[in-house]
Amino acid sequence: MKSIIKLLLPILLYKNALIAQEIDTIKISQKDLQINQLKVGKSQYLVYILEDKNAPKTSLQIWNIGVNKESYQGKNVISVFQKWEGKDTIIHTAKSISLAENFKPVYHESWWNKRGKQVFDEDKKKLWIDDEEIDSSELDVKKKSVYSSFTAAKDYFLNWHLDLEIFSMLPYKKNRTFVIPFYEFGYEKPKSVSYTVTGENDLFYNGQRIKCWLLQHEEEGNKELFWISKATYEVLKMEQLIYDKVYRYKLKIVN
Repeated sequence: MKSIIKLLLPILLYKNALIAQEIDTIKISQKDLQINQLKVGKSQYLVYILEDKNAPKTSLQIWNIGVNKESYQGKNVISVFQKWEGKDTIIHTAKSISLAENFKPVYHESWWNKRGKQVFDEDKKKLWIDDEEIDSSELDVKKKSVYSSFTAAKDYFLNWHLDLEIFSMLPYKKNRTFVIPFYEFGYEKPKSVSYTVTGENDLFYNGQRIKCWLLQHEEEGNKELFWISKATYEVLKMEQLIYDKVYRYKLKIVN
């Protein structure tokens, strides 16, 4: 019997180790983000699309992002301002304000070229679309849908429009899965989205080899892979494959 136990013990320990890896899942809550990992200041990203790996770049954009610590209505907050530039035009701007202690959104203002402006006051649960306040009595179907999804966001959630910043604050560990309560202001209701640290990789960046965490998200018709610097926690690169046909990239521009 003892000899059998000795034979089985390594196998059982190996299986337990595999199970431990599989269940290393963190449902992101107010206490989980490492706020100190987020870098304050300005950054830029080049965003573009490839019809295939050998095709020329199309739909080029420059994303300008500014992260600051400040005060808002007596609270310590982190503000993020974004300006997306396309060819000869500004495509999008957004100002997002989140609590400094846990990054919970308190305010989000968004403007899209040819689509207009939306303002979300999370503290007061008030919404304005093109400077018109929207409430439960709204008759316009699209506006009512935006209002319904916004008011459904009641528990702790994170602003999906700030995913690059949020990814900088995750407690990374190999084989760990993060279940993030995301809400994209102006779109569908909040939902939990899973991202898994699939491994580590050296990214050739700015003439250097940068050690990175690999963070992956996959769902039907969409695969995303992010390279996050192990030293600075910045997202340096994203590769997205859409319906196994089109590639989309985000590359951090060296300041």
